[in-house]
Amino acid sequence: MDFSDLALRLGIDKEEFKELAELFITTTRSDIKKIKNGVLGHSPADAAAASHSIKGAAGNLGFDEIFSLAGEMERQAKGGSLDNFDVYIRDLEKKVNALIG
Repeated sequence: MDFSDLALRLGIDKEEFKELAELFITTTRSDIKKIKNGVLGHSPADAAAASHSIKGAAGNLGFDEIFSLAGEMERQAKGGSLDNFDVYIRDLEKKVNALIG
């Protein structure tokens, strides 16, 4: 992923953006654990809250695919369903891990 363009959109340099991206990755991994716990505990509200957190941060940084996926997860969990969350979580982890490479 080209962080230069994303950094330019935020009006910061690439190194500052990399720091924000690293913080995003760390925080998102923690939120993914919260989603997993929500699924295990059959708590759509917990999964929705963590998905909302990821969505907001991803949107602020311009990580559009993560933003969209987290938004879909949030909508579904707010509706009380955790169906297919194993697939969503796997996709989310792949997208977050792709930011590292």
